[in-house]
Amino acid sequence: MVIRVTNVELPFPPGKNEVVIGRRDPTSNVSTDIDLDDHGGHEAGVSRRHARIFVEGDQVFIEDLDSANHTYVNQQELIPQDPHPLNDGDEVRLGHIKLNYYT
Repeated sequence: MVIRVTNVELPFPPGKNEVVIGRRDPTSNVSTDIDLDDHGGHEAGVSRRHARIFVEGDQVFIEDLDSANHTYVNQQELIPQDPHPLNDGDEVRLGHIKLNYYT
């Protein structure tokens, strides 16, 4: 995943087939695998546990985790808890942060 505005790459942690994207919250002790807090996540409306990306077989999926400001793929709002396939070059929006997914 690459943040479009800053071109910062957000790599998957090594050895993981599933990651949660969101922002940390030290008060409630919430942490995520990919933290968008340092990239303006709080201001952009990213939830603490916003979305999950996982691999199933040869396909990568993204799933909205009942986020407050929704998850979009190519401008299509995802239904919470309903995995959606990701393809090379897809635009993903979490709240107001736009990313691109590359294989």
